Amino acid sequence: MQAVRIDTNDFAAGLREEITANRVRLPTLPDVALRIKAAVEAESSAREIAALVAQDIALSGRLVQIANSPLYRGAAEVDSIRVAVTRLGTRLVKAFVIGQAFRQLFDTSSVVLAKLFLEICQDGFQVAAISRVLAETSPDIDPEEAMLGGLLHNIGALPILARLDEARADDIDAIDVQALVDELAPEIGTRILKSWELSKALVAVPEGCHALERDSGPRIDCVDIVLAARLQYLFCEGLIDLTPEISNLPALAKLGIQFETIVLEQESTAVWATQIRNTLDP
Repeated sequence: MQAVRIDTNDFAAGLREEITANRVRLPTLPDVALRIKAAVEAESSAREIAALVAQDIALSGRLVQIANSPLYRGAAEVDSIRVAVTRLGTRLVKAFVIGQAFRQLFDTSSVVLAKLFLEICQDGFQVAAISRVLAETSPDIDPEEAMLGGLLHNIGALPILARLDEARADDIDAIDVQALVDELAPEIGTRILKSWELSKALVAVPEGCHALERDSGPRIDCVDIVLAARLQYLFCEGLIDLTPEISNLPALAKLGIQFETIVLEQESTAVWATQIRNTLDP
């Protein structure tokens, strides 16, 4: 079929109507991911969770590979799924399985949309890695949950790309698509994570990490971590400038981060973040 030129204003208006009427088609987790998620949340044993992982050959091999990676390897090499689950811990296994599912939720023959999806994935990997690093300094935050929040912070972009794909909108400017994502993805992302029955902390991330002035109180939460990680990433990429308003944001103040001090410029932190990113993006 021939690509068409769409009016982004009309497209956005139609999508807004669908959001308001709760008619947006949301991506669903694959069956294996759903069962692993449920098993972890039910505090099933490593053996039981490993049996579920074993139903997906690619996932099984990747978990064993991660367990032997520089980030998680121990004295002995892991050669079984059960030992990999035990070494990584069930929370990390759940986060990794959901993260891997994210990469499989959009498929297109459009070169333009495929490139945009890859960029969204790469942004997620970067923000997830920084979130994991920042969470390690915050005793009240689960690092694996923070990493998953960073990975999924822009998941609301998927239905937007899917609709563009349905409209055969190959002839569309990436800047226009980014504008659509910036406006509509946060609310859609909240709906997706609610439909997946993830924790309240994660459900709050897609919208919360874009609300720069958000102040949830004196205690650090998952949104603070992902918000700070996202700003660090955007600043490192030259996508935002340092301003007094940004440097004094509540989330950064609670984390004790001086915005001009880039986390990834600290050598040990940069190495660690790279290892985390490589774990998420083989």
